[in-house]
Amino acid sequence: MKISRTTYRIGTIAGTIGVALALAAPLQASSSKPARMSKAEYRALMLPSEALNKRYHLGAYNQLPQNMTAAEYRALMLRSKALNEKDHPGSLSPASTAASTAGGFAWSAFGVGSAAMLAVVLLASGAIVAGRHGRRAFRPRVSS
Repeated sequence: MKISRTTYRIGTIAGTIGVALALAAPLQASSSKPARMSKAEYRALMLPSEALNKRYHLGAYNQLPQNMTAAEYRALMLRSKALNEKDHPGSLSPASTAASTAGGFAWSAFGVGSAAMLAVVLLASGAIVAGRHGRRAFRPRVSS
């Protein structure tokens, strides 16, 4: 099967863009500090965030207290939630709802997966275009 030069170039460009996107997603996800933010601004943002994570047992602080099994911890959280509902109906504290979730959403994994999926879609569409273009038979036009 012979592929024309233009189709080959389009496929090469699409593949290069797909690989670049797949490689750029983890790099973007790994840079935690926004580009337009100074060190002092970033530190001022991170200190309260870290304190809230510690208070509500999120992220690295999502660990069981010492000398407590997972079942005991879950029973304590369910009891706390029930008491919160009894004492303050309609206003649950964020601690009780945050403790019942199992971690947060992994945005870096989402970025890597979406970049990989985009690369697959681009490569597949390039292959389809190349396959369709290669099947056409060249027919010279005959003027009458």
